[in-house]
Amino acid sequence: MSLKAALPGGPELMAFEPNRRVRCYHARSMEVPRLAPEPIICGALEMKVLFATTSLPHLQTTGGEIASQAFIDAIRKAGHNVEVFGFVRTAAPVPAGSIAVATRAIETRIAGISRYAWLARALVRNRPYACQKFVSTQYLRQLRRQSSHRKADILVLDHARMGWLLPYARDLALSVVLIAHNHEAKLFADQARGQGRALHRQAFKRESRLFHELEARLAREVDQVWTLSAAEQAAFRDMAGSSRKIARMDLPGLIFAPFPAPAEAEFDIGLLGTWDWSVNGQGLDWFIQKIVPKLPTHLRIGIAGRGSERINGLHPNLRGLGYVDDPAAFLRQSRVLAIPSTVGAGIQLKTINAISAAMPTVSTTIGVRGITDLPRYVQISDSPEQFAQKLLDQMDAPRPSADAGQQWARNRQLRFGTQVAEQLAIMAAPIADARQVAADFAR
Repeated sequence: MSLKAALPGGPELMAFEPNRRVRCYHARSMEVPRLAPEPIICGALEMKVLFATTSLPHLQTTGGEIASQAFIDAIRKAGHNVEVFGFVRTAAPVPAGSIAVATRAIETRIAGISRYAWLARALVRNRPYACQKFVSTQYLRQLRRQSSHRKADILVLDHARMGWLLPYARDLALSVVLIAHNHEAKLFADQARGQGRALHRQAFKRESRLFHELEARLAREVDQVWTLSAAEQAAFRDMAGSSRKIARMDLPGLIFAPFPAPAEAEFDIGLLGTWDWSVNGQGLDWFIQKIVPKLPTHLRIGIAGRGSERINGLHPNLRGLGYVDDPAAFLRQSRVLAIPSTVGAGIQLKTINAISAAMPTVSTTIGVRGITDLPRYVQISDSPEQFAQKLLDQMDAPRPSADAGQQWARNRQLRFGTQVAEQLAIMAAPIADARQVAADFAR
């Protein structure tokens, strides 16, 4: 049976032969609420992977961290040894297999005077500001320490923003993978068009131009690029001049335990996101300015996630909850979910989680980008008038079955795990050969 033929069904035994070396996969069922079938490489080469990311993702406080942790878990489940490197916002214990390279407030709004140092260095070195924030001699020192005895098999650059490590990559590992969460150049270009101030517009244009150069260099020089949507896959394929090493991964969300619609929901409409990120913030502003005035004033609208506190007092029926520890609990207390994304790239984890939770949802087209198997309980509109009407319609519609959301999420997790395992297996053969050459040379 081919690898693709086994998806998205139940447990299957699959084999294929990349680079003349057979690799076997077995996917076994796991229990909900948070676990799903996982692919495991049978008898394949166990590889040492250095995973270089921006902030350690184990707390999963943002969509980017949730995505990063999903990749880390998938690589480990495929049978490989992963060491994760990243900054932490506060000094606290980190899980085994993770290395906190330094304590650093990486968000500009709370970075204090560091933001001015980053800006100055970015200008001097002709580097994107969003990349310069993560440049660190401590970071490089920690990576070199882990590869001092023997090169790692794979260095994962998690985000193009970690592209500053590219000049050192081949000294650290035999192979290099880029996980492109977004097409950064396009993302900053889209943001530039939404800026009212000329200075801000020029700053975003500069980021777009420099990220275009960096992403093109990464696409050409790394061994594989893992993207999250067909649009990003096509963009990196064009930059690489080849489709061979550009893969698309079906990023999974959480699998929620079944929960019925509450007898009396706390909110009629819920919004969930990281709103202090300017990309998401623009969508929230659009919702407040264009959608809220078209909704009945008695509706209760809850907005959860970091940065939502700023909306308190704007409208009597808006309530900003700030960061919430349990997104599932917030979803349980909302009748319908709104995803008002107006700018973005990559894929929206909030949309994936809403589908997994079987939440009636209204989204813009951008909010569902990269998701091709949308269920009926997700409605799409880019018109403020229609968006508002669809929210009202979804409130009165029957609640979808929780089983539908769980099955959708399980299938997606299975596909994702298998896709990651397949790409790693393709890399294993040349890595094994390189190991053998090094061993022969050392004799």
